[in-house]
Amino acid sequence: MKKILIIDDEEKLRALLARIISLEGFKVIQANDCKSAFSKLEKSKIDIVLCDVKLPNGNGVELSKNIKEKYPLLEIILLTA
Repeated sequence: MKKILIIDDEEKLRALLARIISLEGFKVIQANDCKSAFSKLEKSKIDIVLCDVKLPNGNGVELSKNIKEKYPLLEIILLTA
């Protein structure tokens, strides 16, 4: 089963995305900031990251660069309102 990490500080939006994606048969892991996202990446084999651009302790574009340095084959999709 493919695992998707959703990174967004807005809990209701993150929960809605998680519900929709899980109904499509994916395992969803959630993080609300950059630090917890990296922690979850280290603990699980993630296939895809959905990341908000604006995060409380960072920025999704910079986070994507940092993720790609450590996990170059990981697919990342940036979301913004």
